[in-house]
Amino acid sequence: MFACGTDVAGRWPCDASLGGVYPQAVLAVASLLAAASLAGAHVSKLHGIVPPANPAANVAPNPNYDHCTAGGSCTAMPPCYSASPSFAPKFTAAACESAELAAIDNARAKEGVAPMTLPRTFNSLTRAEQLLVVIDLERVGRGLPPFAGLVASLDAIAQSATHPPGAPAGSFEDPTFPNGFTVAPASAFAWRCAGGNGGFSCDGSGQPGAAIAAGGQISALDADYGWMYDDGYGGSNFDCRTPGASGCWGHRDNILGRYPRRSAFTSASFGAPINVGPARRTTLVMGAGNLQPVKAGEAQGNWTAIFAAVSGHRPKLVYSWKQAVAAGAR
Repeated sequence: MFACGTDVAGRWPCDASLGGVYPQAVLAVASLLAAASLAGAHVSKLHGIVPPANPAANVAPNPNYDHCTAGGSCTAMPPCYSASPSFAPKFTAAACESAELAAIDNARAKEGVAPMTLPRTFNSLTRAEQLLVVIDLERVGRGLPPFAGLVASLDAIAQSATHPPGAPAGSFEDPTFPNGFTVAPASAFAWRCAGGNGGFSCDGSGQPGAAIAAGGQISALDADYGWMYDDGYGGSNFDCRTPGASGCWGHRDNILGRYPRRSAFTSASFGAPINVGPARRTTLVMGAGNLQPVKAGEAQGNWTAIFAAVSGHRPKLVYSWKQAVAAGAR
């Protein structure tokens, strides 16, 4: 968890005793829920780097839309922040969004991935819906299947992690599945399992999916940039403080993970025994959460997401990737 407040300069520092940095530098907490085991080898049908491979280095945002360094030094300049002394973030400024998207497209181009085209309805979507769109655009741009959409029960888990109960203002954590949790009636978590030594072993993360969290981002695009392109050593990933640390690129690996598309191994709820049955096609779903400041001086937005593959009954979707595509996402 991280606690953020306001300093005399009007910036948003986090309590150093809790391991924080300036949120403009993207406070990223790499989830180890399922990192490498769920993100198996995959050769993209298009271009881009996909797990288990990762970029060789972070990509500095170009244009530098927030004018901040990885160490947290920021200048008060448009398009994403007001002038000194307030340093107030411009959460919905069109110029800021344009610069964020240009920086993402620049980073994608370095992987041979085409530019990101947002749906026409992007700015009328909820922040959770925007996060689904951006994450799915990162997946499909690399030839990976998208998450079908947001599920209300997963949204609730993700939202609760944007400010854990009783935690200081600005705190956030990776969402986790509580024991006994079910995504939807008649649906079941799908697990990736393999035979061997006379039995079966499933991914040993202890969770049927994966999760990510970050704080200090002013938009879904800003959060995406930190998770996808600044998640390695020397960036703002708190679990990548040494070269080769297990948490390096953990957010990116979870976003681009190869979740089971078919599975004979299911659990009706998290924490229940895993059952073996006929292999069934699964549905990839996710939940998203966001907490924005409610008054001047509070920490910038906290963002969370949780991912899962389910079999059996297809959960009802709050918002779907198909809706985004119909509105022009590609």
